Amino acid sequence: MVTGLSQILSSGLELERKKSLLGTSKQEQQSTIKLVRGCPVYKVFGDERLCVNDDRVLEIEAIEIDPSIFSFHYDKDSMEEERATEGNVCYASIYINYPDNKVYCISQGWILRIHGKDVPADDLEDAMQFLSTKEITSSAELCSECLYKFILTLGDTFADTLTEKEKTEEVKRYVDKFSLMIAVKHSQTDRLMKPIGTEDDIENGVDHFQFLRSYLVQLLDQQNYWATLGRELEKEEAEDWIHKLVTMREKLARLEFQFYSQTLQLRDINEFNMLIKMLQYVLKSSDEIIALNELIHSEIRSDRFSQLAERDERMEVLAGYAEKSRTVEHNFGNILQILTRL
Repeated sequence: MVTGLSQILSSGLELERKKSLLGTSKQEQQSTIKLVRGCPVYKVFGDERLCVNDDRVLEIEAIEIDPSIFSFHYDKDSMEEERATEGNVCYASIYINYPDNKVYCISQGWILRIHGKDVPADDLEDAMQFLSTKEITSSAELCSECLYKFILTLGDTFADTLTEKEKTEEVKRYVDKFSLMIAVKHSQTDRLMKPIGTEDDIENGVDHFQFLRSYLVQLLDQQNYWATLGRELEKEEAEDWIHKLVTMREKLARLEFQFYSQTLQLRDINEFNMLIKMLQYVLKSSDEIIALNELIHSEIRSDRFSQLAERDERMEVLAGYAEKSRTVEHNFGNILQILTRL
């Protein structure tokens, strides 16, 4: 049996030393793997830590470490060096190998398999994209159970694994959680808002409407703010492009409110075909939000807007929209990419 954490930490120090000596820029350019903190076949039941890879149930010695410690490796052959030499050790971390489109356990070297099928790297990347409100970089940290359920529910390989009722419940759960995560992130990046909480506040059983209530109220306040400014600009006979920009910002707040109203309605739908029809409206709202967001972002980066912002302090809030614009593009892009597959 491996000696445990002390051995891992000692190994980690040696890896960091190697990384420092080798450098990473060239290797990152040539990398054919992606590290992921989290594993869809890693299960926690009370005090037990189990691996259910290939539908087996194996008790493991879990030592959760940040896979970035292995980031100087850049291909599968190199990663083979990190296999645990003794015992059923699990790092609760995996890696994608792009050349064969498969997913591997770092500590044991196994190909990940669920219900007799290899987990495709494509399905795992879709899960990563959908479950994260942040840009996915060379390494990622994600909920293991969430990865497992996503792969079974929306992955192409396991499309026939769940019943329509099970799919309905899982899709609703994903949309519920992801919409809350978007609201949290957007409330943190919008200058006209106060943060409604953190991602850690989103727990199983949370009252979604109560959690979103503050965000929805702030979206209504934004609509009023931009509508009022639009009327002021109209009285001042401002240039058309300025008035149009403020009107677009008002419409964006309205579309966001519409999006959340639709996702909340999904919670009352229990039939799969009806869920799919309702998702079409969610997707339409998401598509409109992305298109409008792109127009706003493009305008506030223009020279004419920069000059306007210098002489009109009312435009300062719009000037600061760039940060939220990037999160809007990323998060609603995820919604479109994944749910259109349904």
